[in-house]
Amino acid sequence: MDVIGFNDLVSSESAARRFFLGFCWKNHQRFCPRCRERTLYRVAGGRRRCTRCGYTFHDFSRRFIAASAFDCRQWLWFLKFFELGVPPRDVAAQMRVAYHTVLKAQDLVRRAIVATALDAGVLYRAGLRPGPGGKKTGLEMTDAPVFGIIEVGGVAICDIMADITPEDLLLFKCNFRLRTASVGGVVYTAPYQKYQTLVCCGPALWPARYMRHEDRNLPADASGFWTFVKHRLALVRGLSPGHFPLYLKEWELRYNRREGGLLEAMAKALCGFVPETPAPGG
Repeated sequence: MDVIGFNDLVSSESAARRFFLGFCWKNHQRFCPRCRERTLYRVAGGRRRCTRCGYTFHDFSRRFIAASAFDCRQWLWFLKFFELGVPPRDVAAQMRVAYHTVLKAQDLVRRAIVATALDAGVLYRAGLRPGPGGKKTGLEMTDAPVFGIIEVGGVAICDIMADITPEDLLLFKCNFRLRTASVGGVVYTAPYQKYQTLVCCGPALWPARYMRHEDRNLPADASGFWTFVKHRLALVRGLSPGHFPLYLKEWELRYNRREGGLLEAMAKALCGFVPETPAPGG
């Protein structure tokens, strides 16, 4: 989005709201977020009520964008700062909001991005919390899932490897001499099957003091995407296994949208519905 187009959007709350609504309702056709019924009637405060289930909602109900106190103009400014990689404390100062509010907004955007991924359901079943708030999935993500990364034609793909565990990576390393290296607590490997590297984060990868992941010149080090990720990993301190999938999916989107369109892609994700929290083991 160019500067003039962005300036037009943030010129008024109504313009910013129209921008986000364009991602919420195809052809401006409203339906009930709970049961998908299209027969509605208006009630006070600009809300609508479903004739089938009686659910009362507004245009952003049950969507990621509604989980913050930001109005639409603030969301646009936040997305622009986030797109540019401005540090959270600087964003808080520029927007005159609390630092915690900015951190919450960052988390919302990352969870919204994950919700658009084809393997989102697998991540949720692994213990990743789908939406904002303190509600847990019933599982504690001690170790991040293993991801397989491949880059084809300048497009990065980060697939969750549901059938491979961090313990399997250690088995491959110790018994089959799979080479491994690390960036902080994140471990990556030499090529495996069709993937340029397998990536994971968590204490299971470091079972003892003598365990090292220090192999040099892995093929992934020559990958544009992994070079991109390594640079960002070096800037993140204390990245937990539970948050690693959120950051990896954000970096995947950033890399694939490096030629433009990142703000629009994040706005579209924010306008998606928050997925239901899966039952433990479901």
